[in-house]
Amino acid sequence: MSHPTAGDLVERPATRDDLPAVVDLYCAYEAEVRGAPDTDPSDVLRDWDEPGFDLATGTRVLELGGRVVGYAVLNPPEADTAVDLRLRPLGLEDRLLAWLEGQGTALEHYAADTDPPLSDVLSARGWTPARRFWRMRRELDQTSPEPAWPPGVLVHDLVRPDDERPVHALVTTAFAEIGGQSERSFETWAAFLLDTSSFDPALCLVATDEGTVVGAALSQATSDYGFVRQLAVAPSHRGRGLALALLHECFRRHRDRGLPATVLGVDAGNPTGALELYEKAGMRVVEQFTRWDRPAPD
Repeated sequence: MSHPTAGDLVERPATRDDLPAVVDLYCAYEAEVRGAPDTDPSDVLRDWDEPGFDLATGTRVLELGGRVVGYAVLNPPEADTAVDLRLRPLGLEDRLLAWLEGQGTALEHYAADTDPPLSDVLSARGWTPARRFWRMRRELDQTSPEPAWPPGVLVHDLVRPDDERPVHALVTTAFAEIGGQSERSFETWAAFLLDTSSFDPALCLVATDEGTVVGAALSQATSDYGFVRQLAVAPSHRGRGLALALLHECFRRHRDRGLPATVLGVDAGNPTGALELYEKAGMRVVEQFTRWDRPAPD
């Protein structure tokens, strides 16, 4: 039997029918590079179902013998790729990155520190390491402290549509302080967090003071852990223990769901002392990533 070559690859846009194959591709890649699968269909559909996203122009699949062996997705500026590592010598990543680079937009691509070959390919193609991110985790096999809410602060499950825009405004303001991240419009943010099969209002906490939203912790349940996607506190209420209380309540609710751990991501350049807060809450760094950027062509 002849060995496959790069010339045997078929390149095309993804279709909805490719969803199981794309999820399997990510899971196999993550098991090899990161030690365990970390993708389910809702993760892929989060990109595909965003307002205005078009599979025909926003995705590419590499096929070999009718099998999906590479995948790229672009939701500017966010880009991502996954490949069958057994076929990496065929230059799968170069092929996918060339397609991304040809779309005429600024690009951001994350690479795990445990996958140096991917970083090498990005560097060789002129991408620049821009920011560092940590994934942190806390096991829920022991009881965490009860939340100590600051005086006057009340907490409730996110109510749609009443809480949507105030929470989006809070998150947008908080993330703008960190810098280096693309701002999401309300419509894009809602599609990313609320209009998905993973949305559960009981895992999305909203803190108010005299009726004003002053804090939020928006999390989701995966098959393996609770994932805090966004945590934000208004400047007026920082330094009062609200962020720590929100985390402790997330831990409690995740544990009550039978989840073994809580996970979140943090920008290493976050100037608000987030790392110290998460460590105080008992979380530890378990993975490190670099965001590689490539500017739009002149």
